[in-house]
Parts: sequence; C-alpha cells; structure tokens
Amino acid sequence: MPGPRQPTDLIKAKGRKHLSRAEEAERRSREVQPSAPKTAKPPKWLPEQLKKEFRSLGKQLLASGLYTNLDADNLGRYLIAQHQWIIATGEAESALSQRNQEQAEAWGRIQDRYFKQARNCANDLGLTVTSRCRLVIPEGAKTTEDVNPFLQLIQSERYA
Repeated sequence: MPGPRQPTDLIKAKGRKHLSRAEEAERRSREVQPSAPKTAKPPKWLPEQLKKEFRSLGKQLLASGLYTNLDADNLGRYLIAQHQWIIATGEAESALSQRNQEQAEAWGRIQDRYFKQARNCANDLGLTVTSRCRLVIPEGAKTTEDVNPFLQLIQSERYA
C-alpha cells in the first residue's frame, strides 16, 4: 500500500527516486500551491480576547511559510482549545486545593479533552516540533547534491 503523496521538492531532496524533467514538471503542475496572504486575519467567530494572539501566531506562521487563508479556522480552533484547557487546568487545581476528588477528576477529564484538541490542531498547523520536521525539506540533502561532481556529471545533458 503506497504512503501519502509527498511534494516534489521533498522527493528530490531525499534522492530515493529519479524523476525525469517531464515527470517533475507534471508532478509540479498537479501540486496545489495556495498563495500566502499578507496578514493573518482572524475569523469573525473568534472571541475578541483571542484575536491578538491569533495575529501574533499567524504572523509567525506566515514568516515560516506555513500559513494560508485556509488555515484560519484551524488556528482559531487551536486558540479556543488552548484557552479552554487553561480554564480547565485552573478549575482542576482549585478542586485539588479544596480536596474535592470528584470535581478534580471531572475537570481533569475536561482538561485532557481540550489538550488533545489543541495538540491535534497544533500538529496540523506545524506548531509542534515533530510536525515541523515532517513539513520542512532537509537542507543538507540539497547542498550535498550540488557539490558532488559525480552527480553533476550524471545529471548533465548528454550530447551524442
């Protein structure tokens, strides 16, 4: 069973598969390349208190090339889940300090639910270390190919 489709740049960087120029051009023409917006505009449904944080995170994601307008709702959901997790954490701590075990367990379950939601959104947006490692093309693979004279000889056009 084949794995998920990977971008052409990533396939070339890995160096495991040779693509002819025609195959590479065909793959690139089929890849979706959404344009990056100039600013990260928060969705209208996002609470006012989270819009400043949305713009801040959106600016960082734009600078790293990981944000398009299609990601606005997901970033909003991430911020809401994170905000609710903070509230649930405070309630769980309060219940623990009052030695109310039932309330602490209930708030702990709610806290866990919001943590999972925030983590899933963060993974989709590239906000975690592991998700960024999957999104970024390794720079080392490009430089070694450019410097290797044997690879340059093989990749150059042949004249008959």
